[in-house]
Amino acid sequence: MRWPWRAERTTAPVLVDDGSLAVLASSFDPTAGESPALAALAATGHPPGTPVLLRHLFVLAEPPDAHEAPGAGEAALRAVVERDGYKVHRLGQRLAVTRQTVPTILAVAQERARMTGLEMRLPLTYLGWQALASPPAGQEVTKS
Repeated sequence: MRWPWRAERTTAPVLVDDGSLAVLASSFDPTAGESPALAALAATGHPPGTPVLLRHLFVLAEPPDAHEAPGAGEAALRAVVERDGYKVHRLGQRLAVTRQTVPTILAVAQERARMTGLEMRLPLTYLGWQALASPPAGQEVTKS
C-alpha cells in the first residue's frame, strides 16, 4: 500500500560546494543572531523549507604551538565533524565545514553554537556561516 502523503514527496537534490552555488545569506556577527540573515535568504526568493548548503568558515590559529604538528587543527576538526555528516575542505586559507540542511532559526543557531564550541576546543577561529544554493532565476547573487 502506498501512503498518500508520501506519493508527492520528492527527494531534495544533493548540494555540493563545488563553486556552482551562490551565497544567498551569511552571518559573521554572532551578536546579530540568525533572523536577519535568514530574512535576507527569504528576500532572495529561496523557497521556504527548501534545503541549503550551510557552510561554516574557520581559520587555523596562528602560529601553531611548538608541540603541535602541522595540519593538526584541520585533522582535529575533521575527526570531530565528519562523523556527524559534515564535509570539510579548504577554501583558500580557510577551512569550510558544510552540511545540507533546511534553514530555520533553530537549526542554524544550533549549528553556529556547535561550531563556536569547537573554536574553544580546537586551534581554530570560527568566522561565521553562509547559506549556499542555486540562485533564484533572474537574480544576481554573489558567487561563493
